[in-house]
Amino acid sequence: MLAQILPIAALLALVDAHAVILDAQGESGSPPSVGFQVNAAIARNCTTINPCQMDTTIIRDAEIAAGTVNSCGRTKLTGNIDVGEATENALAANGVTQVKSGTEIQVTIHQVNADGAGPYFCDLDETSNTGIFSHNLSVTNNIPGANGLSQAKAQDFNITVTMPQNFTCIGGSTGNICTVRCRNNAQAGPFGGCFAVQQTDTKPNDNRPANIKTSETLEHINSEVASNQAALPAAVKANQNAGGTEQEQNLAAVNAILGLTSSSALADFPTQTPSVDLGGAPAATATAVPTTGTNNGGRGRGRGGNGNGNGNANGRTQNNGNGRNRGGNVNANEAGNNDATN
Repeated sequence: MLAQILPIAALLALVDAHAVILDAQGESGSPPSVGFQVNAAIARNCTTINPCQMDTTIIRDAEIAAGTVNSCGRTKLTGNIDVGEATENALAANGVTQVKSGTEIQVTIHQVNADGAGPYFCDLDETSNTGIFSHNLSVTNNIPGANGLSQAKAQDFNITVTMPQNFTCIGGSTGNICTVRCRNNAQAGPFGGCFAVQQTDTKPNDNRPANIKTSETLEHINSEVASNQAALPAAVKANQNAGGTEQEQNLAAVNAILGLTSSSALADFPTQTPSVDLGGAPAATATAVPTTGTNNGGRGRGRGGNGNGNGNANGRTQNNGNGRNRGGNVNANEAGNNDATN
């Protein structure tokens, strides 16, 4: 059997990603941000690997530490996500939302299938693209789920991510860009994404070589060099074989290094509020907290097909299903032992 032949790491590499950040709205009147490398041409009314999961982001600490990918991970469509390039592309397209101290960002996450569920954890890189995440961020109205799993699929959820009271965005060509990273705790993932935000209540930083304080330890540098040397032959060969665009080469290189190859009753999944140290290292645990407010709603989007939105809630809640349809039908279904109104 496959499980007897392949190690666990290889098996996990065969699993596909299942969530994308469609929209992140900060201060009123500012443009929304979109998750890095999210492809607007991909349908959101389906769950199949291709095309529906191709632009979802996999963000694994082990791959980041090994130097296989940057701090915002990779997609199966484009490979490693170049945070600096993605940020500048967003700035050029006027697609970076604005924030200030305490801003509540409304983040729309599309759950493709089961392991794109909640809870989601978010953190902040004040430098934009050094991979130093200095703040854990408060996440409320989290996506229903436990350990990144639920039975929802092809559905949009809105979470609220609150910026810290004290932070300073110093990255990007404008000198006032931060990167927000959100991901769940699915064993097959984590899945999620990153997006840029622009701080408006601070003076843009005048970056000069002398005032850049980022650094690495000797141990980390030596480990990174050893890892890169081991991976280089496979990556070089993959790029040579891939040819074509830079995105095709990136994808081939990541796949070569990782060794990738390309109706029951619905349970009532909880909406969890992860317990995090808002000033320290990323938290590893989450605590389920019952909610009494309005829960997330599902919106299925169809392009010539059918989309299903499923809403799960605890307590006395309301779920709203909204369909935006192009030549197809979208249904919003609710499940759970709740008093619910559609």
